[in-house]
Amino acid sequence: MKFFLPLLLFITVVMSAFAQTTTVVKGIITDKQTGQPLVGASVKLKGAAFTAVATTGLDGSFVFKQVPAGDYAIHLKDMGHAELTETIQCKADVANNYNFSLEGKDRSLQTLTVKGKGDKTSDRAVRKTVQNADMVLNAVSAQAIEVSPDITIANVMQRVSGVSLERSNNGDGQYAIIRGMDKRYQYTLINGVKIPSPDNKNRFVPLDIFPADLIDRLEVYKALTPNMEGDAIGGATNMVMKDAPNRFVLQANAAIGQAQTLFNQDFTRFDRSGSTSSSPRISNGKDYTATGRDFTNNPLHLTTGKAPLSSVFGISAGGRSKNGKLGAIAGISYQNSYRYNETLFLETEIDKRTNKPMFTSAKSRQYSIRQQRTGLHGKVDYRFNDDQQVSLYAAYMNLGQDQFRFSSDTSLELGRVGPGTGRIGNTYRSERMVQQITNFTLQGDHKLASRLRVNWSAVYSKATSNTPDRTSLNLSTGVTPQPDKQLKQEPSFLDALNGVTHEWARNEDEDKTGYLNFVYTPTILGIPATFTAGGMYRDKQRNSVYDQYKLRPDSATQHFKNNIDEHPLTVFNGAGSADNALNYHFTEKTGAYYGQVKFQIGRLQTLAGVRVEHTNSSWLSNVSEKIAGKSGTLKYTDVLPSIHFKYMPDSKRNIRLSYYEAISRPGFYEVIPFDGGDPDADYTEKGNPYLKRATSNNFDLRYEFFPKALDQVLAGVFYKRIKDPIETALIQDNRTIYLMSGNFGTANNYGFELDVTKFIRQFGIRANYTFTKSTISSDKVQAYREDDGNVTQKTVSQHRPLQGQSQHIANVSLLYKDTKSALDAQLAMVYTGERIDKVSPFLDSDIWQKGFVQLDFSAQKRIWKNLYAYTKIGNLLNTPYELFIKSKNGDDVAGVPHQEPGKNIFIRKNSYGQTYLLGLRFKL
Repeated sequence: MKFFLPLLLFITVVMSAFAQTTTVVKGIITDKQTGQPLVGASVKLKGAAFTAVATTGLDGSFVFKQVPAGDYAIHLKDMGHAELTETIQCKADVANNYNFSLEGKDRSLQTLTVKGKGDKTSDRAVRKTVQNADMVLNAVSAQAIEVSPDITIANVMQRVSGVSLERSNNGDGQYAIIRGMDKRYQYTLINGVKIPSPDNKNRFVPLDIFPADLIDRLEVYKALTPNMEGDAIGGATNMVMKDAPNRFVLQANAAIGQAQTLFNQDFTRFDRSGSTSSSPRISNGKDYTATGRDFTNNPLHLTTGKAPLSSVFGISAGGRSKNGKLGAIAGISYQNSYRYNETLFLETEIDKRTNKPMFTSAKSRQYSIRQQRTGLHGKVDYRFNDDQQVSLYAAYMNLGQDQFRFSSDTSLELGRVGPGTGRIGNTYRSERMVQQITNFTLQGDHKLASRLRVNWSAVYSKATSNTPDRTSLNLSTGVTPQPDKQLKQEPSFLDALNGVTHEWARNEDEDKTGYLNFVYTPTILGIPATFTAGGMYRDKQRNSVYDQYKLRPDSATQHFKNNIDEHPLTVFNGAGSADNALNYHFTEKTGAYYGQVKFQIGRLQTLAGVRVEHTNSSWLSNVSEKIAGKSGTLKYTDVLPSIHFKYMPDSKRNIRLSYYEAISRPGFYEVIPFDGGDPDADYTEKGNPYLKRATSNNFDLRYEFFPKALDQVLAGVFYKRIKDPIETALIQDNRTIYLMSGNFGTANNYGFELDVTKFIRQFGIRANYTFTKSTISSDKVQAYREDDGNVTQKTVSQHRPLQGQSQHIANVSLLYKDTKSALDAQLAMVYTGERIDKVSPFLDSDIWQKGFVQLDFSAQKRIWKNLYAYTKIGNLLNTPYELFIKSKNGDDVAGVPHQEPGKNIFIRKNSYGQTYLLGLRFKL
């Protein structure tokens, strides 16, 4: 102890003395011309007895700790800038903060470099795109996508403020909802050109068909200018594809992965050989009567085992000729994934005496899904000179899906002994679906005079969806209550064979489009102005073909022998389903012209103009001649003015005020009158030939602040007034519940958006929050008890949100980026609040999606020169998709899964599990 106390005193004194003679040296390095911080610059501090090296962080800052007081030489070095060495004096009792600016190596070439390179892939370039845009815009860079957890455009969309997703059966994002406006209220662009949809019913494009590694940046337009097509009340998504770089670039990546649900679960495959691409009616003519020889049982030959690993592969290469005139780029992306998912869906109907939902059936479904996503694209451009340029772009996107589904449906109808004692129907279904989008765009930009330019585009696009020979084996059996009251009933030798169905569905949507724009740039009263005028014409031809054949056993009470080949079957409807509403031809010819002017007076930029669109559509369906509306036409003209103000107080701030009018056209299939429609839909479908387009008035006010190259603050409010909004609602006719699209009066949609990005050295945070409030009135049916005790129904008006609109949406991404070691890591959280999934015709009976939180992780690290290792982990919290009705359960819910007395009525749950991906990336 006598030795320890003096030693402790000595250490304390030494440390105190050292602390008094050391200091912290920090600073920021910027570009002398632009004032932007330089990321990854080398900083060397050298003194007589102390030397240290640091690298600037994402905000251009550096820091040295425990630096002895004294004189030092600080040496600064950054690629593309002249080196700088200065002498500084570090004192222990003052703040040692220094700001340095580096000169570009060749100032005379700076303008040419910016114009020639035009790096659209970086976060910095995207910030400039948002800042310089004429309208309200959000964007995501290829650089951000590369290090994010996302591999499809759909999943990237969920990182954008104000955007939520609808998910597919495998849990991936599929459709975007912008500012609470359903997927029908927007359109999708490739390089600014609208593309058609492979969906066999609607206009909206499934975004999961696009691999994320083929784009330079993703843009989300939230306000429209007159030179943009006017059918986007919610907004528009533009994929700016990779372009020819100024130097040769080669990028490649390869990865393997697995879904967590397949770790201890077998995967079911089926045999696609022998299935024909077209139905017997299409192959042999409308008068052909199919026989058993036209069908194969191969899709019902199932094998079960471990699923292979998922895989991802991509490569792209491009550059320019020595003289810079010829540029070319080509890329391919391939993703092959395997998933196993489970779903429980409870079907309900409304008791007209009590206005309360009643359970009618429980549908338990298990999916084995293989997806193959392929993207090909290429571009060639030639610059004759600064005044004459032409380019040709081509893209091909393919999403193939093999899906096996086992469905066990248990009747919960009234009159049964109890839940789980009704008849069970078991269905084994094998389906191959292929969606494709092809686009060819030929463009030119020409200078006609000193202040007059013209640009044009000739576009051919085609989208197809093909489901050849979807085959279902249908069984049924009577059951007795199980001891544990569970609904699951495994197939047994008592299963009765109901039959086999074969379905063919094919849709083609073909666009031929021409664009022509004139740009005139005079100076009027000393004020430079830009006048733009032009037009567009599109010829759209859509064909949809559907056939379903039912094959039944020879005996009405034939018990299934666990092998369909042992059962002789007879074709029940040899003519197919020629009169199904999914057999239709739709033609739409759209002509548009516009004029706009842009000018700036002082710090205020104004863009104003008007767009006129003429729509002439017609259809011919195969529904019965007895149904009015078998054929029909729709013609209308829309005048769509817009005005956009951008006030720029300084070089880092914008204040935007925008107004525009827009429309939303009905889906093709929705206006065809029918009763039945798609037999695979959750509810019986019904057409509405009286469906009208929706129109809207849209306002935006946004404040933008860009303090540094990678930092931003975007805060704004928006308001939309929608006349005749289109929503898909449930209607009930006697005991049949229909799903039908209709117009619902006038809706109001308003909200607030906040989008913040902040970096401090290696750490960063991206966060956005959107509050959206919408109101719409619907006529609802309510049970009403008369004074005499009789129960009747009356119609009441109920206020509710728009279908698909969440009041609260939030994103938070925690980022780490070390430029010295080339390490990137990201933990990304998405919150989506509850929203209406289906609109009910009955009071307080809408079906809602439960709010949820999804958490994803990704990381990337350079391991050798141009080689990087990366990982992406999706859905860390195993977040499910859940539906419910905001109506309290009674006490009699025994045997019905996920129900609790006094709680909301559970309707559906889809479980997805986590996904894991590990790969390598090469960048030259």
